[in-house]
Amino acid sequence: AAIIPSSMCINSSVPTVYQFTGADDIANFRRFGEGKAAFELSLKPGLTALVGENDAGKTAVIDALRFALGKRDQESMRLELSDFHQATSGERAHEITIRLVFSGLTSGDRSVFAEYLTYRDGGSSEAILILTWVARRAENNGPVRRFMPIEWRTGEKADGPLLDAGARVLLQATYLRPLRDAERAMSAGRGSRLSQVLQYTKEIKEHGSKFDPNTDPSPDPKTPSVLGLGDYTSHLIENSHGVKAARKKLNEDYCSISRSVVTCSTPVYASADIEMTMRGCGSFSKNWK
Repeated sequence: AAIIPSSMCINSSVPTVYQFTGADDIANFRRFGEGKAAFELSLKPGLTALVGENDAGKTAVIDALRFALGKRDQESMRLELSDFHQATSGERAHEITIRLVFSGLTSGDRSVFAEYLTYRDGGSSEAILILTWVARRAENNGPVRRFMPIEWRTGEKADGPLLDAGARVLLQATYLRPLRDAERAMSAGRGSRLSQVLQYTKEIKEHGSKFDPNTDPSPDPKTPSVLGLGDYTSHLIENSHGVKAARKKLNEDYCSISRSVVTCSTPVYASADIEMTMRGCGSFSKNWK
């Protein structure tokens, strides 16, 4: 089964909620054809569960949303020739269209997407965002350029302004892969299922403050944010007697080379900050004379 939330959070500095009311039309994508063979889905408030047999198209629906909305995780998605629907006659489609409709926009949402909005029923007060994702195959089918540039169109008939990259970022969704190994997927670690869920949780993002090493006395553990707690932990470890003594011994006994000046640092981090994590557990810098 696949689960789709009908309420999603716009990824902006002031999170707001809009209603994803339906994938009106998924045409020429994988097993879905066009016209009567296209896929249509209307979502209701809450969660929508897609249940069906193997090869029924559940994954195709989810992947269509991932292509059209974009996603926040680091896993890349690449359009393949097999994504273009192939009819029983053997002819393969030249264009994929995925049409999404968003309603229930707040005043903040309407201001962000003002130039892309559609007003139905002769200019009624309700504004909706209609997004049509279009991918085309190159006619020559050559190895150099198999696909034409993808377009994110807006408007009732996909004739409105193209949705720019900045606006597309606000629509990005969080995709959680199938939970086949719960113990491994829900374990702590960068890129884990748990980290994907927690980093976009409102209670974690908005609670607490950053850690200031100059604070005296030490801060109450309840006051820092999650990132602040990670920095506070790193501060305590780095300034503990054992770590200081070990660093001093390494610098004095192992990092001195005759006729050269070598600066050796072996920091120990327990930080939730991504940049700090990328630095690794130790670093050496050499200034040769």
